[in-house]
Amino acid sequence: MNISSAIVYIKKNFSQRVEEIEGIEGCEVHLQDEEKGVVIVSIEAEGVNQEMKILETIKTIPDVLEAHLHYSYSEEELDKAREELSFQVSPILDDEIPAESVCYSGSVYHQMNK
Repeated sequence: MNISSAIVYIKKNFSQRVEEIEGIEGCEVHLQDEEKGVVIVSIEAEGVNQEMKILETIKTIPDVLEAHLHYSYSEEELDKAREELSFQVSPILDDEIPAESVCYSGSVYHQMNK
């Protein structure tokens, strides 16, 4: 699951274009400033490819000047990072070593290789 935010700039027919964006599956409008022609949208998609397709759909709406992805969160990347972190930290977390005997000096890696 990917969750992203996009900034969309609309030059005219603001309300109508915002409604069109809200009508796209996976999109939700969170903030809109008609005076500046700016809309903040969240995009929820199954993966990066679907996320990019939704962004491209927004860009094809008439009167949309620009649509830029601002932030993206991917559960796949988070899961991968958790696995890597678990692999790096798990040898250190040994139940047989009393917590009182562990001396932390700013680097867990340094402690493992003493």
